[in-house]
Amino acid sequence: MDFTLSWDLCVIVFFGIVISYSFIIGLEESVKVIVFTYVAMVAAQGAGSLLAQVSQYSQPLLTSFGFGIDATMLDVSKLILFIILIVLLAIRGGFAMESETGNSAISTALTGILGFATGGLLLTALLTFMTGMPLTGAHAAAPASLATLMQQSELLRNMVVYRDAWLSAPALLLIIVGLMAKE
Repeated sequence: MDFTLSWDLCVIVFFGIVISYSFIIGLEESVKVIVFTYVAMVAAQGAGSLLAQVSQYSQPLLTSFGFGIDATMLDVSKLILFIILIVLLAIRGGFAMESETGNSAISTALTGILGFATGGLLLTALLTFMTGMPLTGAHAAAPASLATLMQQSELLRNMVVYRDAWLSAPALLLIIVGLMAKE
């Protein structure tokens, strides 16, 4: 059997790991992961923009000491901050959630659906921070590094093309889960 590593396979494995993790942690924790991901995305984007403004004003001082902050360094900083924030929120977020969806089959199905949505949200966030794309707003042409990946992978291309859907679907699913929960 001939086996070739491709970006499509990496995307499928990433989704598989996130969905499996969602089943391990359960419905309530899966909801928390989605909420933490949104919070971390906004915080990392805001902190990155703030760092960009500060570095722009202090660029002459930084270059005199041999330091320079370019767009790539800002993107990497956002990505690292995003990951750190998700971990910190998961460990010390202070967020509690209880759900009574009733039937365990419904709960299991919701966990799988939320896991899939979480995988899409996380991968979209990672692609956004790695390539320097804005979180929202008009879609400009994909950066050259991402354009190459999009040519190699139909799944990644669809992730980028339908990025707004991947960003909004988990929030809509949280509303649906909330409506399904027994009061």
